[in-house]
Amino acid sequence: QFAKHRVYVLLAISMLGRMCMAFVVIGTDHGMQNSERGFEGMLRAGASIRFIEPLVAIAEEYHDKIGSSIGQRLAAELGVHWYNVDMTTEERHKAGILEEQLSRPISTDEIAYRVPSDDVREQAWIEKLISSGSGTTIVICGYVHFKPLVRKLRADGHAVDARVYLDCVPGIRDWPRKA
Repeated sequence: QFAKHRVYVLLAISMLGRMCMAFVVIGTDHGMQNSERGFEGMLRAGASIRFIEPLVAIAEEYHDKIGSSIGQRLAAELGVHWYNVDMTTEERHKAGILEEQLSRPISTDEIAYRVPSDDVREQAWIEKLISSGSGTTIVICGYVHFKPLVRKLRADGHAVDARVYLDCVPGIRDWPRKA
């Protein structure tokens, strides 16, 4: 009887631990991820904050075209884990979203476009983020994903500090336009 209750208590504690994860989500322009001094300053300041849970990782929506990112360099300097939160090309293909992702219109300073499959990518990110263990994770993503990702993490019961670093804030439009 005691062992049975102990399993339920451990399961409840495990579920509570999962629900209490902490994230600092930073929405930015991908062009700033590798060399923008102000962005680097913001990341360094954010990494130096004493969070309720210690900083354990920096996760990025990252593509090789970015080159070495500020997030990668800062994670190495601080001795915390860095990882790419985004889906690989193969994962996008298996999820049936690759073609739609590749057909997204090119964003400008004024307008950025969301496609329906962005929700699939963001859900995959959340799964990677919550499987990364306890502690605080800084999450760097493109601005088009910023508000939806923050909303979804909060809806799942996670603590989220939301920040934006941009030269200008683009309007977000759905693509294709909804009727």
